[in-house]
Amino acid sequence: MGPWDPSVIGPMTGALMVVAIAFSVAAVKIFRPLTMQLGELLEQMRHDRQARTQEISAARMAELMDQLLDRFERIEERQEFTERVIESSGWKSGSAGNLAGGAPAEQGSRTGD
Repeated sequence: MGPWDPSVIGPMTGALMVVAIAFSVAAVKIFRPLTMQLGELLEQMRHDRQARTQEISAARMAELMDQLLDRFERIEERQEFTERVIESSGWKSGSAGNLAGGAPAEQGSRTGD
C-alpha cells in the first residue's frame, strides 16, 4: 500500500475538493465587493480624464479664436490702409473695385468673352 494507492488518494481528493470549493466561495465573497469598488474607481478615473480632455479642448479652442480675432483685426487694418492709399492717389471708388477683379479687358478674357 503506497502513497498512490486509490484507497488513500480517494479520501484525500475529496477533502481537497471540499477545501478548494470552500476557498473559492470565500474568495468570491471577499473579493467581489473589492472588485466592484475597483471597477467604479476606474470608471470614475476614465470619466475625469475625458472631462479634463474636453476642458483642455475648450481652452485650446478659446485660444485659437483669440488668435483668429487678432489676425482678422490686422487684416482689417491693412485693408483700411490700402483703401486710404488708393483714395489718396486719385483712384476713384469704381476703379478700386476693378483692382480686385483686374482690368475690364482682363475680366472679359477670364470669362471667355
